[in-house]
Amino acid sequence: SSVRYTSDAVTFTDFQPQLDSVPTFLLQARIFIPYYGRLLAFNTIEGTALGNPNNKNFFNRVRFSQEGNPIDPDAWRTDIFGRGGFADAPTSERIVNAIFFKNTILVFFERSTWQLRFVGEYGTPFLFERISSDFGSESTFSGILFDQGVLAIGDRAIISAVSTSVQRIDEDIPDVVFSIRNRLGGPQRVYGVRDFQKEVVYWSYPQSEFGGAEQYF
Repeated sequence: SSVRYTSDAVTFTDFQPQLDSVPTFLLQARIFIPYYGRLLAFNTIEGTALGNPNNKNFFNRVRFSQEGNPIDPDAWRTDIFGRGGFADAPTSERIVNAIFFKNTILVFFERSTWQLRFVGEYGTPFLFERISSDFGSESTFSGILFDQGVLAIGDRAIISAVSTSVQRIDEDIPDVVFSIRNRLGGPQRVYGVRDFQKEVVYWSYPQSEFGGAEQYF
């Protein structure tokens, strides 16, 4: 399905901004985040129309709009200088999650973690920088923001990430991540929530490989 937006909670409009003169459109994205006056789209699907088999998934890409209004007709155009653009991380892994942390965006790939840093260049305002080559995240909704860092669940560990480093925090329960079901979209069904009153974090995840109740810790 297409991304939609509304200004009055009554009328919804498909969000498929034009990217060039072909025309090619931004049809879908895994994550949208506003950052330094622009709207950013991570892990994009681009093409001529939804359902077209020639559409392409740029799984390591972030696209950004112009500064200001992201629904302007030319806001995402890459063939008009000063409007939209994109940056591809130099990795073959997929962007799974992205969370705004202090002055930067932490971008979790399948097996690595990067930061998307604002560098202020007019034509190329954002730059990917690798933080960790060992730890990433497989679950879009496992990320939980703290002032001291972002917690997430990856394929090898439960991690805490900041803009300069990533460390595992599951030394006491190192086997838990390996019990998460990998079949039937198991990693995509991991979900985390922060309980501010009790000052704890909960994650729910599918444990049994062949069915059964969801688990949490």
